[in-house]
Amino acid sequence: MRNIDRRGFLIGIWALIATPLACHAQRADKVRRIGFLSMDTADSQAGLVTLELFPDALKQLGYIERQNLIIEWRWANGKSADLTRFAAELVRNKVEIIVARTNAPIQAAMKATKTIPIVMLNGNFPVESGLVASLAHPGGNVTGTSYVVSPAIYEKHVQIVKEMAPRTNSLAVLRNANLAGSPQYRVMEASLNRAASRQGMTVHYFDLRTPEEIGTALNAIAATGIKAMWYAGDPIFRTRTAEIMTFLRDHRLASIGAIPTFAESGGLAHYAPDGRTFYDRTASYVDRILKGARPAELPVEEPTKFEFVINLKTARVLGLTVPRSLLLRADKVIE
Repeated sequence: MRNIDRRGFLIGIWALIATPLACHAQRADKVRRIGFLSMDTADSQAGLVTLELFPDALKQLGYIERQNLIIEWRWANGKSADLTRFAAELVRNKVEIIVARTNAPIQAAMKATKTIPIVMLNGNFPVESGLVASLAHPGGNVTGTSYVVSPAIYEKHVQIVKEMAPRTNSLAVLRNANLAGSPQYRVMEASLNRAASRQGMTVHYFDLRTPEEIGTALNAIAATGIKAMWYAGDPIFRTRTAEIMTFLRDHRLASIGAIPTFAESGGLAHYAPDGRTFYDRTASYVDRILKGARPAELPVEEPTKFEFVINLKTARVLGLTVPRSLLLRADKVIE
C-alpha cells in the first residue's frame, strides 16, 4: 500500500471510530428537560420534601439540576382548575417527560398529551382509575409508581389510633368531595368503616372541595367533640397542613396519617409507604425513559416498604401516654 493510500485508510478508520465517540459525548452533555406537575404548594411540607428528595434522586443517576437537567416545576396550590393550564404549558415547552404527582395531575397530563411520556408519582389505583391498562403492561404513555394502599393498611391505621386513644369511639375524616365515588375513595371508606366497627368506633366524614373550605370543615369537626382523626393527605388538604396541625393541637385530637411526613409535621403518628423510596423509584423511571425505554413496557411499581413513626412531642401536648408496645413497633420515635 502506498503511503498516501495508507494515510487515507488510517484517517478513514479513525473517523469511523471517533464519530460514535463524539456523538456519545454530545448526548452525555445534552441538557434534558422534564416537567413536574403537582397539586401541592412549593412551600408546603410535601412541596419542600419534593424539592429536596426528587432532584437528589435524579442527581444520584447523573442528572444535575441547572447543569445537565432542567426541571420545570408547576404547583397548582390545591386548585384543580390550574392543572389543565400547567399541563398544556409543559407540552408547549417540549419537555421530554412529565412527572405528575397523584391522580388529578396525572389525568391532566394525560389529557394534554398522548405522546410525551408521563411518569406517575404516587398514582392511586392506576388500573381502576384508568391511568394504565395493567400494572405489568401499562400500555400508552403512562407508567411510574403507585400508591395503592390495601384495606389491611386502613385497618392498621384505625387500630393504632384506638391503641393511642382507647377511650375514643369516633373518628373524623376529611373527605375530598371532588373524588366521591372514585375507586380509591370507595375502597378507603369501606375499609375505614369496617375497621372502625371492629374497634367499636364510628367514622364521620367531613366534605370539602377547595382549600378555602378547610376552616369550615375543621369547625364542623370541633362542634362534634370528636377526639380522633384519620388523615388521608389529599393534595387539597396538604396546602393547609399548618392550619390542620394547629387545629389538632388546640382541640387535642389524636391523629394518624396515611402519608409520609405527617408525624414530622406535627401529627401524632403516621403509617405510610417510605417517602424517599418513592422519589428514588420515580427518578429511576425518568432515567430509563430518557435512555430510550418506552413507558408502555415499564411495569408500574407498588410500595413495598412502610414506615411507622410516632411523635412523642405531640403526644405530650395532647396529654396522651403512648403504650410501650406501640413505641417498640415504631420505626422512628420523634422525641
